[in-house]
Amino acid sequence: MYPILRKIAKFCVPIAVYILIWQLLSMLVGSRLLLLPSPLDTLRSMGEIVSSKSGWQSIGMTVVRILAGFLLGCAVGIGFAVLTSHSRVFDWLLRPLRSLIKTTPITSFALILLVSVIAFAFRGIVARIFLIAMSWQTTEEAIKNRDVHLSEMAKIYLSPWKKLRYVTLPQVLPQFFASASTALGFAWKAVITAEILALPKLGIGRQMQFHKIHVEIPELFAWTLLVILLSVILENALKFALRKAGKRYD
Repeated sequence: MYPILRKIAKFCVPIAVYILIWQLLSMLVGSRLLLLPSPLDTLRSMGEIVSSKSGWQSIGMTVVRILAGFLLGCAVGIGFAVLTSHSRVFDWLLRPLRSLIKTTPITSFALILLVSVIAFAFRGIVARIFLIAMSWQTTEEAIKNRDVHLSEMAKIYLSPWKKLRYVTLPQVLPQFFASASTALGFAWKAVITAEILALPKLGIGRQMQFHKIHVEIPELFAWTLLVILLSVILENALKFALRKAGKRYD
């Protein structure tokens, strides 16, 4: 019983402290609805959002864009990693491209793409490009860090499929899984930024930009808090799914 209570306290006490600090700052600032809304004001606005059809539609569209960008970006990144880790020519040709993507700020990349592609495609492209670079580097490093002697021995005794199943994947997947939740968090930032700039018909980024323009600060805080909560939920769901998948390769 006591370990359970300790876990609950370990999770709840810091949150309660931050909420208290938030409330005190809101009271100290004054004119809180224009500068710093209180936790109660924010929760009230959040309740209005999740009780409205348009709120759920915006949340749903953003989540779809994030998951689609995450899955496609990781898939393409893994493909590039396999290519560059087995070919010096492709590694030499493509390495500058990966470095360019990694070092370019999200906002700069988004603004360039916004004037280069139609808005419909733009919202998904931003997340996919950056996720390609992240999954590419992580997977390539994992492939290059494999036990070479074990791989060479597997060529003699195992078929290509069994070598992949029992030798390659158990060495590569743990490192890729460890970075997957970080990549998903990055996808949230990229997609929300793209939505704020492109202003799609539905999306969290559009809602945040709308409330920012109309100086509706409690609603802006509410959407921000929703993004944080949804990001935490999806990242933990991903970690759970990856743990289940990883057990197959233990």
